[in-house]
Amino acid sequence: MTQYAGFPVYGTIPVRDVSDIRQAADRMADAYEKSSDDFAFRILLPRGDKLTNKAKKLGMTFQGEFVLTLRKRNLVPVVRDVRYVHDDDHYGWILASPKAFDRFEGKAT
Repeated sequence: MTQYAGFPVYGTIPVRDVSDIRQAADRMADAYEKSSDDFAFRILLPRGDKLTNKAKKLGMTFQGEFVLTLRKRNLVPVVRDVRYVHDDDHYGWILASPKAFDRFEGKAT
């Protein structure tokens, strides 16, 4: 685990299959629309033998769906991301506003 496992987020969403992506993208877009400055979510992707390619595909599909959802709502995505090993069974992916990262990393805002 890395320091990012303790990153304060609004929510953590496990994405195990393609069917999870639409709901996750909508949930995150709703939160982004309400408060883009404090936006912070963690996506958990499957990790393990024979799951790395699946995790990559899920991540790419999710990213495209999230950006498309924001654009449909006429929102401009201003989001940083960090990918890391969350635990033995998951890759972690944090998507957050630059201000959220600055606060976590101890930078003045």
